[in-house]
Amino acid sequence: MVTSLPARTLLSIAALVAVLVMALVVGLAQSLVLWSSFELQLRDLLPLLGFDTGSDDTLARQLILELRLPRTLVAAMIGANLAVAGVQVQALTRNPLASPTLLGINAGAACMIALSVAGVLGLATLPLPLLALIGGSVSALLVLTLGGYFQAHPNPVRLILAGIAVTALLAGLTRAALILSEDMAYSMLHWLAGSLAQTGWDSWHQLWPFSLAGLALALLLSHAFNLLALGDDTALGLGIRIHWVRRLAAASTVLLCTASVAAAGPIAFVGLIVPHLCRRLFGQNHRLLIPMAALTGAAFLVWADLLSRGVAFPAETPVGVITALLGTPFFILLAARSRT
Repeated sequence: MVTSLPARTLLSIAALVAVLVMALVVGLAQSLVLWSSFELQLRDLLPLLGFDTGSDDTLARQLILELRLPRTLVAAMIGANLAVAGVQVQALTRNPLASPTLLGINAGAACMIALSVAGVLGLATLPLPLLALIGGSVSALLVLTLGGYFQAHPNPVRLILAGIAVTALLAGLTRAALILSEDMAYSMLHWLAGSLAQTGWDSWHQLWPFSLAGLALALLLSHAFNLLALGDDTALGLGIRIHWVRRLAAASTVLLCTASVAAAGPIAFVGLIVPHLCRRLFGQNHRLLIPMAALTGAAFLVWADLLSRGVAFPAETPVGVITALLGTPFFILLAARSRT
C-alpha cells in the first residue's frame, strides 16, 4: 500500500537531500583530481569555476576538461539511470529483489555490441547506442512476452524465470562472440565487467539524450506507480490505464539501461542497492523516490568509480567489479531478510 512519508519533518527530508548533494559534489570534485599519474589538486578546479588563481597550468586544465570531467559526468549519469531503472522494475514487478538485469536488458545490449565487435552480420557499421538499444529492446521484449508481463495479471515468478533463461542464453552468445574475436577479447572482457576507462565527451554526448528522455518519462509515471502499489483493481478504478503504464515504464527502463551499457558496459547491483536505500530514507512515494534515487545513484557510482581507480593504482579496476563486491553481500542480506 502506498503511504505517506514516515513521521519525518520537512527539515529532516531537506537535511537528507543536503547530505546527498554534498556527497555528490565532494565525489565529483575528488573524482576530477585524485588518482592521477599527473599531480592534480583541488585548486586546479578553481579556474574552471571562473576564479583567477594567478597560475597558468594548461596541462592540468586540459587533463581535467578532456579526460576527468567527461568520465565523471558519465559515471554520475549512469548511476542515476540505473537507480531509476531499478525503482521502476521493482514498482512494476512488486518484487524487492528485482533489478534491471531481471529483464535481460543489460545482457541483450552487451550481447549485441559483442556480436558487432566479432563482425557478425555487418553490425559493426552501426553506432554503439543504436546497437545497445536494439539488443536491450529485443531481449526485454522477449523476457516480458515469455514472462506474461502484458497479460491482465502477470505472474512475478514466471517473469523471473523468463529473465534467467533469456539472460543465460545471451551470456552464451556473448562468450561465443568473444571466441570469434580473439584479438579483441581482452578489451571486451574489460568492457563487459563494466568499465569507465574509455569514456570521453563522445560517450557523454551519446548518453545524455537517451538518459534525459528515460528519466523524464519515469518522473511522468511516478504518480501512476503510487496508484499501482494499491493493486491493479484499485488502480483501474482510479482511472489508471495499467497496460500503457507498463509499456511506458518498460520503454523508460530500456532507454536508461541501454544508454548506460553502450557507454560503460553492464554495471550490476546499482539498480538493486540504491532503490532500497532510498525507500528507507524517503518512503514509498515515487514522486519523491525517483528523483532521490537518481541523486543517490549518481553519488554512489561516482564514489564507486573513484574507488575503482584507487584500489590498485596505477592499474585500474573496472567499476562493475566494485559495485559487484558491494552489491553481493547486500543482495544476500536482502534475500535472507525476505524469507518467510
